[in-house]
Amino acid sequence: MKSVCNINDYIFNGKFKLLSRFGVIGVMNTLIDFLVFTMFNEFTYIGYIGSQILGYGFGVLNSFIFNKKWTFKERSVNKKIIYEFLQFVIVNIISLIITIGAMRLLVSNLNINVYIAKVMVTLIAQIVNFLSYKFLVFN
Repeated sequence: MKSVCNINDYIFNGKFKLLSRFGVIGVMNTLIDFLVFTMFNEFTYIGYIGSQILGYGFGVLNSFIFNKKWTFKERSVNKKIIYEFLQFVIVNIISLIITIGAMRLLVSNLNINVYIAKVMVTLIAQIVNFLSYKFLVFN
């Protein structure tokens, strides 16, 4: 049991702290995003682009709260939360534009299933977001 605790401490508080915490929050965000995306894509007439915007938006809100409080614990007292939130929103708008463009390319041009495309663009967004959060937003 002690070795499990040591592994847990090493992963979530040691060398891989940021990446592992970001991963946990990323899974939560992705579940929220996919749930909202699927609900709107299947049960409304707004299409996959509108569903992507809504799903991504709900995931972003969750992401800001948990990444700020847990993953990239705020170290600077001087930084204003509004400025930080605006940076976060700008990063996510850029990421959303990338995912919408990639989804449109994959679904419309390459005829890839919308849910497979969703998985692919989610992976791209995670890479862009982690690097942007670490070096721009929560530095």
